[in-house]
Amino acid sequence: MENQEQTTAVEQQYLWAVGLDTESFPPASLLGDRYRVLSSQIVVDTDAFTLPELPLEFQTYVVSYLKLSRLSLHLPRPYGLLLLGEELNLSEIFLLENVPIDRQGNLCPTLAESWGQASALRQINLLWQVLNLWEPLAEQNMTRTLIEPKLVRVDGMWVRLLELQADVSAVHISQLGDIWVQWLDLAKPEIAEPIAEFFYSLARGEYDVNSAIAYLDKLTLKVMQDQTFTVRVASATDVGQQRDHNEDACYPDTKRQKRSEQAESLRDRLAIVCDGLGGHDGGEVASSLAIKTLEQQLKTLLNQAENDPDFSAQGFIAQLEMVARVVNNQIVAINDQQQRHAQQRMGTTLVMAVIPRPNGQPSNEVYVVHVGDSRLYCISKDNLRQVTLDDDVATRETTLGYNFYAYSSQRIDGGALIQALGTRGSDMLVPRVQRFFIDEDCLLLLCSDGLSDFERVEQIHDKYLLPVLTEDKPLNLSCQNLIDQANELNGHDNITVALMRCRFAPPDPNEDNVNEDHQVTSSEGSEDDVDTEDILPNPNHVNEEAGALATTTTDADSSSSEPTDVPDNLSASDLESAKTELAVPRQTNKAFMIILILVALLLGSGLAAFQFPQVKDWIRQHVPASFKKFVPPNS
Repeated sequence: MENQEQTTAVEQQYLWAVGLDTESFPPASLLGDRYRVLSSQIVVDTDAFTLPELPLEFQTYVVSYLKLSRLSLHLPRPYGLLLLGEELNLSEIFLLENVPIDRQGNLCPTLAESWGQASALRQINLLWQVLNLWEPLAEQNMTRTLIEPKLVRVDGMWVRLLELQADVSAVHISQLGDIWVQWLDLAKPEIAEPIAEFFYSLARGEYDVNSAIAYLDKLTLKVMQDQTFTVRVASATDVGQQRDHNEDACYPDTKRQKRSEQAESLRDRLAIVCDGLGGHDGGEVASSLAIKTLEQQLKTLLNQAENDPDFSAQGFIAQLEMVARVVNNQIVAINDQQQRHAQQRMGTTLVMAVIPRPNGQPSNEVYVVHVGDSRLYCISKDNLRQVTLDDDVATRETTLGYNFYAYSSQRIDGGALIQALGTRGSDMLVPRVQRFFIDEDCLLLLCSDGLSDFERVEQIHDKYLLPVLTEDKPLNLSCQNLIDQANELNGHDNITVALMRCRFAPPDPNEDNVNEDHQVTSSEGSEDDVDTEDILPNPNHVNEEAGALATTTTDADSSSSEPTDVPDNLSASDLESAKTELAVPRQTNKAFMIILILVALLLGSGLAAFQFPQVKDWIRQHVPASFKKFVPPNS
């Protein structure tokens, strides 16, 4: 059954055939009796479940493609390499996947065609993305690609390259300025003057890549001052159909889904998903500790960013990397203390989306921190894009230039993680921080592999993800719908999702009221969550590299109690015992109160029952407000 599910086709995959002679292979013809030509150089694989053909050795340009495939948001990935013709007259056809072709099989428009029709924010964003591709392409001598108009395409809010072109001669960033100056008449009025100054200065060679990017960063913040940008976040987690415990954790916490219950410095600005590793006595502890530590550290970091007049993207990225290492050190310390080795060491994946307010200004910039195979997707009205790249053996082998992904993923250990938080020291950890701008309404989905396995996100996109954005479906209900779908289609693992909906519109008070009054939680809920504040070390007691980030949070955000330190002799069984002791009162309290009230009523002393303080407190928490006036006050 599982194999059958794995082979379920989501939708037709389009490939781009580099080097195809379109006269020799017109539409409807076949390449190598397998690849059907649709139009021009667009083909489809008629036998997608058979590995594509590969030569024994890769040429240098193929290796460059493989290494650059880590930029999956923007660059194509090698799919296959065909050799057609006779031995002395062979022609090479290089097949690429993840190309800028829409769902109808048409090439996405070029940047030159799209720029004039874009909003002011998008005009800046598209140029910003091109500049950010310059340095990685330069490392592989492929920057000429960015000055070839037909190769730079636009897919929704993303710049995507059709194929790569090698630098046969020197290429300078000023050549971008020469091209962009020709578009000045199409610049939106609100940015026309600063963008003209930028284009001419770029063409004169007055900017390097980093200073050009910094200029556009500032211009974006200036435009955002006149924009209304609203973010709302919700999350949920579930044990799944085959596991007996939940090792996942998320932020916002399942117990604090109401906006009013979340710290003001984090509200509408943070979403996290962690998938624990190491079994029942470790994985859930690691993921819960990661969430607690990240929450504390991000309170401090976001407050610093909001009050820092010298805020810089690179500085913020460095601090986010440091925060990931702080979490790593916390879990490593417990592993070492409990003498856990090899597969017994607990750890957790991490995917986190953060939206700072640089120097107190509204921002449409998202920072994504990623370790492991939990994922972040971006859903807009035009497309679905996977933003993160899994930290597994198959991806590593591909991006090192060793093999095509189709082959790497067939390895027995292809899906094995190459890193997670807590399994090794921070000197071996390489957290990846990505950064991008939002210029239209979109939905960010963070999820553990309980949802993303077997390409389920792509499969449920149209019915369960796009409507969250286009029909304004409540986020809490949408989270539960995604978990229900994951249980129906997968169910083999714990499932955790977080949704971050971003809209260029004022807040919807009706939505906020619904979310405040009607919280939907999964069957895993908050009843059985591990309370790391009572059983784990204080996240403020961190390695020295945490620096100022480990300082005490502000009074406004320090409502939670301080965690206690772990005794030196704390074992896995001690952790389990502590979790059991914490969970039992929460599970039995409600039933006890119901029974107490029923007994009192049966004895004809219903009013007397209300004299028990516990009964009155329980009623105030669980009975609708309209009935609370009948509850007498405490004496």
